[in-house]
Amino acid sequence: MRRLFKTIQWKIVVIYMLLILLAMQFIGAYFAREVESYYINNFSEALNAQASLLASLLESDLRSREAKEENVEQMRLDIDNLINNLVKINGANVQVIDQTGTVLSTTEDRSIIGRRTSQPEVTVALLGTRSESMRIDPRTGARVKVLVLPIKGDQIVYGAVYMVASMEGTYTTIRKMNGILASGTMIALLITAGLGFVLARTITKPVKEMTRQARSVADGDFKSNVRVYSTDEIGQLGMAFNHMTRRLQEAILQQEEEREKLASILSNMSDGVIAASRDGQIILLNRAAEEMLQVEMWDVINRGRTLPELLGLPPEEEMPLHLQTEPLFIEMVLPNREEVILRVMFTPLQHDSGKRGGIIAVVADVTEQQQMEHQRREFVANVSHELRTPLTTIKSYVEALLDGAVEEKELSNRFLRVTMSETERMIRLVNDLLQLSRFDSQGVRLHCKEVDMNQMLRYAVDRFSMFSEQQEVTLALDIPKPLPSVYIDQDAINQVLDNLLSNAVKYTPQGGRVVVHAQIHAQNRVQISITDTGIGIPSRDLKRIFERFYRVDKARSRGQGGTGLGLAIARELVQAHGADIEITSELNAGTTVTFWVPLFQGGSAR
Repeated sequence: MRRLFKTIQWKIVVIYMLLILLAMQFIGAYFAREVESYYINNFSEALNAQASLLASLLESDLRSREAKEENVEQMRLDIDNLINNLVKINGANVQVIDQTGTVLSTTEDRSIIGRRTSQPEVTVALLGTRSESMRIDPRTGARVKVLVLPIKGDQIVYGAVYMVASMEGTYTTIRKMNGILASGTMIALLITAGLGFVLARTITKPVKEMTRQARSVADGDFKSNVRVYSTDEIGQLGMAFNHMTRRLQEAILQQEEEREKLASILSNMSDGVIAASRDGQIILLNRAAEEMLQVEMWDVINRGRTLPELLGLPPEEEMPLHLQTEPLFIEMVLPNREEVILRVMFTPLQHDSGKRGGIIAVVADVTEQQQMEHQRREFVANVSHELRTPLTTIKSYVEALLDGAVEEKELSNRFLRVTMSETERMIRLVNDLLQLSRFDSQGVRLHCKEVDMNQMLRYAVDRFSMFSEQQEVTLALDIPKPLPSVYIDQDAINQVLDNLLSNAVKYTPQGGRVVVHAQIHAQNRVQISITDTGIGIPSRDLKRIFERFYRVDKARSRGQGGTGLGLAIARELVQAHGADIEITSELNAGTTVTFWVPLFQGGSAR
């Protein structure tokens, strides 16, 4: 019930009723006062008129009473008839008093006739002054009007008329009229309540519908519209609300599209994006940032991690991130123990008021770029070194020959052989560099065909049999079952086998063993493994063994005549066949290099 009376509909009804009640109260008070004044004045005027008429009629009788004392009794009879016929019909009590104050006639208690009255009003009237008052009758408790009028003529007072008239009839009439006014007020209030309810409903019904529609809009329902009942202000408000709903729906849809676009852009960006609040708390990470830092956004946000903490930076007090305008390079060790190099660019967010709102960090993984740059520098240094060493040797021997060593046949021949060896080494180096350069610029161009792998492996072993005997290393071929034909570029795979067998024989001590093993792999490929019992490769160097110019033992490798490019070329050629190559090794226990080639079927690789 309390909730009901709090509605605007009931408030309007109550306000209308209070307004009508207040207006009726003012009108009723004014009306009652005017009615009471009117009836009392009318009553007084009528009583005064009767009293004046009676006084004028009694004047002649009282004047003749002074002239003829013998006719006193007859005069009293005449006065009685006069007052009974003239006044008593109005219910007034009349006394006629002579100039001595003696009651000559009365309409009520006739026992007082002949007695002197002691009323103060009479005394005043016998002095020639009219007296009028209202009082309460002690016998009946009714309100009465008392009027005392002197009877005089020619400035001589002959007596007085004393009149007492009850006013209860007048006040009864006034009360009835006030009752009618109160009844009219109640009827008016009821009618006002009904009309107010109808009027309030015409106002509140559209408002209620707009309220329900506003709740629906707040819940995301934009399908329904407010019904417009009229073209007045309420109707215009409803039309404006419907227009606002449509515009709001369009704005939200546009905002959703923009948000989806932004989310799609953030999700598909190759760079990581991290958003932090003004106090450094992380509020957003995109997928790229999660993958780079190997974290999950919900975990970072729930744990309340800050941007400096996530990136492993000093606290912001020591390094204000919002003032960092240049890219910052950070080296980090990820949870999987992988070392990465990140380039971070910080962008502060500013409010319209100019206050700092937060920080956006754009993170890029430049590990590969930095490694490539490092490899490029190493490559240039290695090429320079590899070329400088033979050139220095050649120059030295040529200078010795020019200085006279050419005259000594044995010494000059030895110098020329060394010069030839260094020249061949330079040629191999330049050829390998040219081949890798061609691979980088044009890709590996293969001329694949059907090849008998059994014959090809036997030919490769035969090629290195003499070299292995010179190194006192046993070279063997292990093919448990005859191999089917393969679909390869024969020259390319021969180069791979030459590089791998050359390394295996060179780095295997005397008395060691090198075995070429081949078998059919489960994935319709032929697996070829070259295993030696050589010096092996430390585990820390295995992941870089295929890099260009990378050597485990540079002094020994250079002494063996290697360029450091053989394994890099071998990997490029194997991968061009859609296969892969891998190395397993243990220091001082030997090395196994394994690669795969595709089988032949109907003129192509299976």
